[in-house]
Amino acid sequence: MKRIITILASVALVASLSVANAQKKDFDPYWFLQLQGGAAETIGETVWTDLLSPSGAISLGYQFSPVFAARLNANAWQGKGAINDGQTRVYKYNYVEGAIDLMADLAALFGGYKFDRTINPYIFGGVGANYAFNNDEANALSKSFPATNYLWDPSSISPALRAGLGFNIRLSDAVALNLEGNTSFINDHFNSKKGSKADFQIKALAGLTFSFGKAKPAPAPVIVPPAPAPAPVKEPEPAPVVEDEPVIVEPAFESLQRNIFFVINKWDIRDSEQLKIDEIVACMKEHPETKVRISGYADKDTGTAKRNQFLSEKRSEIVAQAIIDAGISKDRIITEYFGDTINPFNTPEENRVAVCLVK
Repeated sequence: MKRIITILASVALVASLSVANAQKKDFDPYWFLQLQGGAAETIGETVWTDLLSPSGAISLGYQFSPVFAARLNANAWQGKGAINDGQTRVYKYNYVEGAIDLMADLAALFGGYKFDRTINPYIFGGVGANYAFNNDEANALSKSFPATNYLWDPSSISPALRAGLGFNIRLSDAVALNLEGNTSFINDHFNSKKGSKADFQIKALAGLTFSFGKAKPAPAPVIVPPAPAPAPVKEPEPAPVVEDEPVIVEPAFESLQRNIFFVINKWDIRDSEQLKIDEIVACMKEHPETKVRISGYADKDTGTAKRNQFLSEKRSEIVAQAIIDAGISKDRIITEYFGDTINPFNTPEENRVAVCLVK
């Protein structure tokens, strides 16, 4: 048992060094469901084939980082024991075992997170409780048991420790073939024997793992450079001056730029930024020949590339909708968004922005 704890502690130490790097990949937490069936072997006083019995399991888990996951596991069906009073007598009983497991994805731990990796080996350790029942066959052999043995009836409850190794073999984005071997360490009363050592139930299982909400990495965005600054417009020649008649020359409209800033991880428009949108609307109503280009951004120092692409799109669209709601035709508005692939300003706060250029 100490050896198992040492191995798990070593894995946790290596994981702490590598998980930070893995987190930088395009990973989103997700839930998964595992359905497994196979065979169990309870270590006892006879050959292995005598104590082989069926086993089934169901698990609900949450992959909360590229490396680590937690799951609730319930496994059950049948255990076997044997008593030898000159001849070997095998008896069957039933059990249900529930446990909480901590899992570590070895491929992500040592090779970094990869969404579509074909084989993902994992190890796990867990703690729970074992409820054994229906021990009629053992009690029917009660005369063959030594007087010092612990022969339970009608049920037995004991703590359980688990450890194991498994493989998820990718079949599709949401489904994987699952192969797993594990061992439960249970009180020696589990097979109606009395002693100081734990019982072992070794299981070999196969089944399927279903993933829910496991997002594909966002495709690389097409990088479009910001619109170039407008060329300076020459002022028109003044009209001929009629004697004794004043002439008013209005300068030609060139452009108007306003930067609409947002709070981190948000895309709602604050009152202070609404005033800038009002200026844009007033300018476009005064100059009906103009259009506005709205470029959305997100700062690269915060969040994943996928999240930042989403934020820049929402910021661009919310400003466009505000301008439309103020009476400007949709065909006078151009929207674009760059995520964190381009940061036009020097600070993260400035790069949480939608840049509006009227020309």
